[in-house]
Amino acid sequence: MKIQTKDLALITIYAALYAALVVVLGALSYGPINIRIADALLSVVPLVGFAGVLGHTLGVFVANIFSSVGVVDLLNTIPSFAMSFLVYYLYKRTKNDYAVLASSIAYSLVLGTTVGWMLSSVYNMPLVPTIAWVIVGNLIVTTLIGWPMFKLLKRTGVFQKWLPNENQVTKT
Repeated sequence: MKIQTKDLALITIYAALYAALVVVLGALSYGPINIRIADALLSVVPLVGFAGVLGHTLGVFVANIFSSVGVVDLLNTIPSFAMSFLVYYLYKRTKNDYAVLASSIAYSLVLGTTVGWMLSSVYNMPLVPTIAWVIVGNLIVTTLIGWPMFKLLKRTGVFQKWLPNENQVTKT
């Protein structure tokens, strides 16, 4: 895979924005009530292509370095990569807007489970309620902020002007 300068710039911008949002909003981003506003950026992944997957993954890794939970939180980079790839891949294959919504919900369920399990273990909290709180927080962000952001950015066609053909999205 050849990474072009434009892709490298996208990866860096996405990762920096994600990490900055998580760290600045640390009280919401880390801990038992986990509402990462930065996860709304997941909806941008299909619009920017595979660079978005790498930017999301790198952003999660950098943000989790600052986690109060410690090194164990870095493990959540793995499901973040897998699920952001799913968001990208499903949209690329289907070009269906609802694939973004469905895969964002799947992202919320998977990350809610892995992060909830980790928080439950570290803070000695009950497992099921902790997982549920993280899932709900992530669903709020990905569906109420991320989904409308995806629709708006797609409709404006802003990425069509800047990105190579592989990443271009047709307006509907």
